[in-house]
Amino acid sequence: MEWGAMPAPREPRAEPCWVDLITSDVQGAARFYTKLFGWEVRQEAPSEDEGFAEVYLDGAMVTDFIANDPDSEVDDAWTTYLNVTDGHAAAYATKLHGGKVYLKPIEIPGQGTMAIIGDPAGTGVGLFQAFQSADTAATLAPGTRIWSELHTKHFEAVARFYRIALGWCLSPVSETDEFRYHTYGQGSEAVAGIFDISSYPDSKSGWRAYFAVQDADATVALAEKLGGTVIHEAHDSYFGRMAVLGDLTGAEFAIIQPSQK
Repeated sequence: MEWGAMPAPREPRAEPCWVDLITSDVQGAARFYTKLFGWEVRQEAPSEDEGFAEVYLDGAMVTDFIANDPDSEVDDAWTTYLNVTDGHAAAYATKLHGGKVYLKPIEIPGQGTMAIIGDPAGTGVGLFQAFQSADTAATLAPGTRIWSELHTKHFEAVARFYRIALGWCLSPVSETDEFRYHTYGQGSEAVAGIFDISSYPDSKSGWRAYFAVQDADATVALAEKLGGTVIHEAHDSYFGRMAVLGDLTGAEFAIIQPSQK
């Protein structure tokens, strides 16, 4: 397996720092996302059993595409990574507090240590301990990751896991039966969210990556034209106009046109 230049976190505190795409069609993903977000694929080298692409926007690496093993039982999906100060300690805390370790900590030469864990409900997320520090905050620039949130049908157990195992300080945004949502951090300092989807039987559990766009409706139309699917039509929210889409192989992601407030 080959990995791209994953960015290093600044002041690691188990917050989202990176996303990448596991896909059964690296070349198709390259065609779809470059046209959708204006990304540039600088390296694409699929072979018989492996493919990989580094993806840039305005000269900065924003993600990478990694070929899904044809024999894997894992669906194509966007994977979120959390920055941590100690990958081995975080993996140990995961097991200690009811989670799972899907990939034990491994060293990526010259970059850091990564692992893949699962919360008590089995939802996977990556961990990354970088060798060097850098700013990895989400931005509002079109084509970049703007937000990450976890959708779960086991809210209490999962929220407890993130509080205890990974040190999250969760702040309630809403506590109603129809909409229960907590953020890691408050207000403008929030860096991630946990959404209780137990009242939404058709919703899929997992981490969701949001990407900023200039025009949500135009992006939805373009995604359909490129062969993607619309999972949730564009709609207005306090944070901006957003939609949920699927790419050519069904990997889900969200877009948001940030509010001008």
